[in-house]
Amino acid sequence: MKAILVSASLKNKEEDLNSSSLEELARLAETAGIETACAIKARRQFWDPATLIGSGKIEEIKQKAIQNKANLVIFDEELTPAQQRNLEKAFDGIMVSTRARLIIEIFSKRAKTREGRLQAMLAGFSYDLTRLTGRGLSMDQQHGMIGGRGAGERKKEYDRRTLRDKINELQKEIDEIKKERMIQRSSRISVPLPQIAIVGYTNAGKSTFLNYLTKNRHAIYADDMLFATLDPSTKRVRLPSGGEALFTDTVGFIQRLPHTLIAAFRATLEEIHYSDLIIHLHDLSSPEAKMQHEAVKNTLKEIGIKDIPIINAFNKADAVPDKIYAWAPVSLRPSFISARTGEGILELLKRCEQVLALKWEKHIVKIPQEKKKIISFLYSCCLVIRTEYSETGTTITFRATKENYARFLKKMAQAQ
Repeated sequence: MKAILVSASLKNKEEDLNSSSLEELARLAETAGIETACAIKARRQFWDPATLIGSGKIEEIKQKAIQNKANLVIFDEELTPAQQRNLEKAFDGIMVSTRARLIIEIFSKRAKTREGRLQAMLAGFSYDLTRLTGRGLSMDQQHGMIGGRGAGERKKEYDRRTLRDKINELQKEIDEIKKERMIQRSSRISVPLPQIAIVGYTNAGKSTFLNYLTKNRHAIYADDMLFATLDPSTKRVRLPSGGEALFTDTVGFIQRLPHTLIAAFRATLEEIHYSDLIIHLHDLSSPEAKMQHEAVKNTLKEIGIKDIPIINAFNKADAVPDKIYAWAPVSLRPSFISARTGEGILELLKRCEQVLALKWEKHIVKIPQEKKKIISFLYSCCLVIRTEYSETGTTITFRATKENYARFLKKMAQAQ
């Protein structure tokens, strides 16, 4: 499939934002397996309510499509159902799509787990439901007897009901998976390990970073493309002090992520809510790092993430010549790393420990022989770093949240 990419903007908007978004649209098309014939920018004083871009630009796109034998036009902006219908008619039947639809298609193709596929299908049906509209005589709402509902209205209502039924069925299946995940989460919480979520713009290197942390034991798929991996992975990682933490690689964010996708993947993204710490991974080599930072920040806000400490890590430092960091403000307290070479990762993990220590405080207790049964309870709710045995008792160095430490002290006092 070959596509013409179109980016439209108002003349009072910044041109560089328009350019970066169009470049990203080209990468999205590449990820979806679509060849880009050419890219066209449309600068307008105001939007055309019927076609968004106006007749002059429509003719230019139409001629480009004929010259390049393109069979698809992808708009970087969202189109109303009427605008999309009018454009397809003006382009003599050439298909018209949007950035949002393209992202949903990529999610549908790349999701590997059952939940991921269901979430992508849900996002697609939800998107289609918002765009359901009459098309031609077959859905003409004025067709039929006077005072009647009309054949077109009945057809549209049938399509809408069909989509809603599909959405309800998918939601039921996803709810069942959500219950399973809650059980898994409960069992994970019962393992007393700090939880760290890795978030970032798509293609920032999150999977490569987690592969390095686990010494590539799990070989998580990573590639230089947008949305290389969609399904979250949680792995144990040993920290410099000897303890362990659970690191979760989450789905990559992107600017103007469709709301239907945010809603559909909310169950997956809610894993972030249970984190003790968030590592926001940036692509230091990207000229759009500042924009990408804001996109991730806004998405975290949209899904309700707050009061969780965030460490800003700038990946691909090895790809930046002479360590000249184009965008890494001091206010973010950045850590510079390379998930490919390992540069700076030890320092980043030490910084993680410092942040976690604010919640997972370090304690040293000596448990006398007569209370040795309490040791199993300590292992069940605290992160044990070191255990030393002697004739008089067992000395254990561990980290625990304030709540779990209070529980341990209460059990200690009650133990015989």
